[in-house]
Amino acid sequence: MLPLILSLTLFLAPIFPDVQITRPKLLTIELGLFALLLAWLLRTIQQQKIEIRKTNLNIPIIAYIVYIFIAYTLSENKSIAFNEFKRMIICSSIYFLACNILGKDYGINKTLRNTILSSLIAGSSIAMLYGFLQHFGDIHFFGLVFSVPQMGRVASTFGNPIFFAVHLVFFLPVLLGFILYLNQNKKRSFFMFACKFLLAALFITGLFTLYYTQTRAAWIGFFISILLFIILMIKSPKFKITFVSIIVFFGVIFAILTHDVWLRQQAHLLIWRDTLTMWMHSPIFGTGPGTFHIDFPKFASQDLLAIWPQSQRIINDAHNEYVQLLAETGIAGFGIFVWMLFSFFKAGLKTFNQNRNSSEAYIIAGLLCSAAGVLVQNIGSVDMRFIISAFYLFLVIGLLYSFENSAYIVPFKLKKNTKITLVVLSLFVFGIIGVDKKPKIHFISLFHYDFSANKLDIQPLPDGTGLLPLILRPYLAQKLLARETDFFDEKVLEPLKTLDELLELQKKYPNEAKIYEKLAWIYSKERNFPKAIECYQRALQINPNLPGVYNNLGNVFFYVNNRKGSIECYKKSIEINNEQIDAHLNLGILLYLDGQLQDSAKHFDFVLRKDPGNEKAIVYLKRMRE
Repeated sequence: MLPLILSLTLFLAPIFPDVQITRPKLLTIELGLFALLLAWLLRTIQQQKIEIRKTNLNIPIIAYIVYIFIAYTLSENKSIAFNEFKRMIICSSIYFLACNILGKDYGINKTLRNTILSSLIAGSSIAMLYGFLQHFGDIHFFGLVFSVPQMGRVASTFGNPIFFAVHLVFFLPVLLGFILYLNQNKKRSFFMFACKFLLAALFITGLFTLYYTQTRAAWIGFFISILLFIILMIKSPKFKITFVSIIVFFGVIFAILTHDVWLRQQAHLLIWRDTLTMWMHSPIFGTGPGTFHIDFPKFASQDLLAIWPQSQRIINDAHNEYVQLLAETGIAGFGIFVWMLFSFFKAGLKTFNQNRNSSEAYIIAGLLCSAAGVLVQNIGSVDMRFIISAFYLFLVIGLLYSFENSAYIVPFKLKKNTKITLVVLSLFVFGIIGVDKKPKIHFISLFHYDFSANKLDIQPLPDGTGLLPLILRPYLAQKLLARETDFFDEKVLEPLKTLDELLELQKKYPNEAKIYEKLAWIYSKERNFPKAIECYQRALQINPNLPGVYNNLGNVFFYVNNRKGSIECYKKSIEINNEQIDAHLNLGILLYLDGQLQDSAKHFDFVLRKDPGNEKAIVYLKRMRE
């Protein structure tokens, strides 16, 4: 069951689009990982044993998770740090599952591993072909027109040429290894010939598609991965030198022909230099996980600001994963990460040498070179910083470790009732079944039964308890937010009647602040902003300690493009009552729009600590990062 869930996830994930804020591709990956973890837990309960492969990467990964968790716990802004903590949880989970998803039976493992790789190749090939077609636009084929958006730098379903390029760097070595693995099969059949021919055609198409991404770091990463593949697979030193020389020669020719791309100005060296300055500010433990985009602007040099003035369009990454990791986690976190990489390559080369003469040597080489290519690309990029790319990196690392035979086995015995209890408890913890105080019961966050109203509601909602609603909440936030009617778009049923009544009360009680507040509210609804401002200001003259009035006046100022007045009102509202969630939220939005991301993030973090499900705060934090 587990290999099939992983296979389905790897097939679907490349096909789904990656759209900012809603992120369907990332949601597919997270739901697939969620299903895998639940299936593994249920399998463990059923088999009554915990079985984990012995690898030299287990301890470094656990150490890094602990370090990031401690940094997250101590972070001043947990909403910002959470994304990095979440990334590490996802990466370690897919490594753990890919490593332990297969048993000890060599024959069965071989079949299941090939199924997983075939699904990965199928899904990634579809995404790759779509990216390839984007270079040409509409395709005419025997009178039929296939409409594909034409792009100068192709991005396929990944939303960004860089993210698509790193996926190709990950995918192509795996594909090459699988082609050569199949080529060892000397069985003559039309089906086998067709498979080899199709995969070879896909690999060549992939090379062109990688070129069409126009991504320099990806070209370098792929170039290094192919060199490593040749060094690993060719035994003769003479042939190694010959093939490496040929590859280097063609690499130089390629660089000359694409010199315009290589000379593209992006100020990477300046960004790296300023990031190191940022690191020197907190050299041991760094500025904190995920904090680069809110901390970097104050370290940006004048040379960099002359090229990239920092306002709302900020430099949100260092264009070098390792420099950014050093700045955010310090020597401590960076040291653990280097320990992870050293452990992986040491074990990977050992596994390859142990299986050099086996039929799966090409697959192992493909996995090893895939990881190497991605890691090299991240010298000039931060693709690992984005969860999707990091997921695939740790996937191939886990699949490579699945060739390890030794394992820790902890058997335990459970009575039938205990088994049933643990299964039911697992369903509640994972959120397959959820409850709340309304009272409602929720099933897979899709079916919601309200006991008090005796009503069944069928729609995706992040309600109830457990892990699943937590996964869905950030992705459904934009959808739920879109349903909300803007305050100024809501109409009063009988505005004239209500207004006349309030004006009569104003004459009787001219010094009653509440009346002016309600008058301003009516004027705001009717978009009579000058009168609304006048009434709010009169209310504050009578009673200057009304935090809600300051917040509402700030909203009106925003609609008349008086941002300075709006910010002052929100700050005054918070000064009077620091628990004003609306004022913190509104001030966070305005500071975000002004490019003051660090201060903005603090207000969003406050809102989410008080109201974890606040859709606006969730969406704006995602916009800030993306």
